[in-house]
Amino acid sequence: MFRRLLFSAVATGCLLAVCVGCSGTRTAGKANVAAQGMAPDDVALHPNPNAPYILPGGTPHLIPRATALEAEGAGPCDPDVLSVEEIAGDANGTFRSVKLAFMNRGAAPCKLGGYPSVALIGTEGENIGSIALEKVSAAQVVAELSKSPAPESSAPTPVVTLMPHAVAAFEVAWTTGAECSRVGRILVTAPGTKRTFTIPTPMRICTGRIQVTELRLDEGDV
Repeated sequence: MFRRLLFSAVATGCLLAVCVGCSGTRTAGKANVAAQGMAPDDVALHPNPNAPYILPGGTPHLIPRATALEAEGAGPCDPDVLSVEEIAGDANGTFRSVKLAFMNRGAAPCKLGGYPSVALIGTEGENIGSIALEKVSAAQVVAELSKSPAPESSAPTPVVTLMPHAVAAFEVAWTTGAECSRVGRILVTAPGTKRTFTIPTPMRICTGRIQVTELRLDEGDV
């Protein structure tokens, strides 16, 4: 009789342990499902101000590629769809150059041409007005960097058609030295527009002048 009671008690204990284990498994399963419900593709349903995901209304979508006909009839670039970045630089002795580029970040082609306007800001935020701006060709800057004779250029300034995400670049060149004017930023304005872009470019400028080249299509990326 005692053995039967002992066996019944042990069996009952095992049954209770199994039931509790099952209950625990179900609870863990629910927790796992809840955790999966917060995955990135479902995060819009549970907004988190610190989450780096795009919420409804800002979801990326494909934009049809601009056609050649649209490019032919493109109007002037709206400065609101442009961005400007530094994409390259060069030096030879005391001669320096930096290449800057406008990118068309809009969905349609637009046209841009001529020489950008450039102003200089000192390291303390003051305007540097004593620097003259000289318009030159890209070939002239290359010649100065290589210390070779500058070619004569009489070609008209081209008008560039910028397809979406295409780049039009220009160069700013100057002579530097230890005792020359210190510049902290360059202010750039696209031809025919009034919006000014600020580019941090620490440099020292001598001879009281900088050279600026015309805009041309470029393979650089910004």
